Amino acid sequence: MAGKKDILLRTAHQVLDDEIKSLQNLNSLLDERFEKACELVVKCKGRVIFMGVGHSGHVGKKSAANMSSLNTPAYFLHAGEASHGDLGLVRKADLVILISNSGETAEVLAILPQIKHLGAKTIAIVGNIKSSLASGCEVALPIGAEEEAGPFKFAGSSSALNSMALCDALIMAVAAYQGFSEQTYLNFHPGGAVGKKLKEKYGKK
Repeated sequence: MAGKKDILLRTAHQVLDDEIKSLQNLNSLLDERFEKACELVVKCKGRVIFMGVGHSGHVGKKSAANMSSLNTPAYFLHAGEASHGDLGLVRKADLVILISNSGETAEVLAILPQIKHLGAKTIAIVGNIKSSLASGCEVALPIGAEEEAGPFKFAGSSSALNSMALCDALIMAVAAYQGFSEQTYLNFHPGGAVGKKLKEKYGKK
């Protein structure tokens, strides 16, 4: 272990430097497409549904929880399960956000025609803006992760991080536009350290 100890910090710095650069690239890509995506969320009369598999699925789960806590009803739907009956959860008034780094994920593409047939609006969050998924949705947002971080370019890192960051940006931009506040947040997050802090700040029990 001692002889290889220098590889630990060196690799860690490489991963973080790569991910920082990737996030900076994402920041430079935000444009009118992002504004259009926000508009779709604001105008959604149903629920916002995040969909994906693998790392993208984990991003979708976290993002659905985050959006719900900021007063926009949302949930996660696994693309594979959707094609085996769970698509019944989707309604015409809903908005489906499909996450896929390649934009060619088989399970996601297989369910896209059915989602569009139901009349739900769609947003693609993709690594490849020229992909099948991107071209099949109303709006496609590039995640800006040109390669994964660190020495292992096949291991999901920057792609998942950028997807998460882009979803966070979308969710919080919409909440800010809708006038969401800390006091409103307390209504949906009364427990834990966050709830305690907000209760103390606003004099609530």
